[in-house]
Amino acid sequence: MFEAVVDPLPGTPGECVAMLEELEALKSHLAARQARLAAHLDDLQGDASARSVGAQVALARHESPHRGTRLLAMACTLVDDLPHVLAALDDGLINEHRAEILASEAEHVHSALRPDYDTALGELLGTGVPLGDRSLRLAAQRIAMRLDDQAAARRRERAHRNRHVTSRRREDGTTQITAVVSDVHAAAIMQSLHQRAAQLKNQPDEDRSHSQIVADLFVSRLTGQITATHTPVALNIVISAEALLGDGDEPAEVVPMYGGAGGPIPASVARRLVTCAPEMGTRVRRLFADTDQLVAMESTSRTFDGLLRQFITLRDRTCRTPWCNAPLRQHDHITPDHAGGPTSAPNGQGLCTACNQLKEEPGWHHRLLHHYDLDPHDVETTSPAGQTTRTRAPDPPGLIPPDPTWTEESPGHWVLSA
Repeated sequence: MFEAVVDPLPGTPGECVAMLEELEALKSHLAARQARLAAHLDDLQGDASARSVGAQVALARHESPHRGTRLLAMACTLVDDLPHVLAALDDGLINEHRAEILASEAEHVHSALRPDYDTALGELLGTGVPLGDRSLRLAAQRIAMRLDDQAAARRRERAHRNRHVTSRRREDGTTQITAVVSDVHAAAIMQSLHQRAAQLKNQPDEDRSHSQIVADLFVSRLTGQITATHTPVALNIVISAEALLGDGDEPAEVVPMYGGAGGPIPASVARRLVTCAPEMGTRVRRLFADTDQLVAMESTSRTFDGLLRQFITLRDRTCRTPWCNAPLRQHDHITPDHAGGPTSAPNGQGLCTACNQLKEEPGWHHRLLHHYDLDPHDVETTSPAGQTTRTRAPDPPGLIPPDPTWTEESPGHWVLSA
């Protein structure tokens, strides 16, 4: 553990700015050191997959496994292919985020051309021109296109094939829907929405803002509904009995049906959703919580399906891997079925696809710490390097849990206790 050292703060604005700049350069230097360490860890575990090593990097840096894999990829690219960019990071000319931008663009450059790509970037960074994130990415793309035009064209084709739509819940009761489509289609969509919104805005009885009209048009064109407020929805709501009956104000929890992360909603909103008019076509599944946990379930099947699958989804809500928080995609045994693990709520956990695949990598072990129905659902994960972490399922609405604390029993061995 590190002991906090309180230094006196500077006395003038100039000294404050100078110290901020000095600390930023130090952060970049330390990021370069972390990159070299991560690449060296990958060399030391030559038989392990990038997913496994990346997850170990993630645990060490308190990041999600996906983020850890990206940090590992950046580290290996910087150390193996971009020494000039790594030196610029070490010298504080760029920060870790901009080094990651340049490393990610290098993934689309043929390995034989990466020395030229690195040299050109080194010359650009050496000029000291203050480039922001977007300007730096565009500059790197131009360099890559000059080196290999055909590779840039193939990258564009791959991106078009990978078009998709995702949603992410915001923290204010709204959701951000993101569509990855071709730039040509995106331009046509936005032009159509804004042109029609401008026409509607000119109507004398229209009191919505231009942005609100665009959002409502987006919903109506996708769902066939006239306005955004009359769209049928399907919700899973976890709510305490007190809040449902109007005797409490404990926020309820919403778990989306089709991916995305859920989150709390006010008790009054939950009650309104539960009692909404049938003609609106809203379907609500209410799952009650007792004072300590949701009602447990068990199955004779080897797979988690039906109500048991829904229960684990509502209990865990997001991926159980430490610092991941990705939407749940798969449900699996903590103690494997082939090792005698039952298909039950205590022995089940919700994971994203990547973390469920990581669980099967050599050297990774999951252990159930939950023994009784009223115990908190804890799972212990041990990595190939010996890192040990524990995760606990979120508490149901209405339960006031004890304040949890993390303690480090040994280097890399963190324990969550109440």
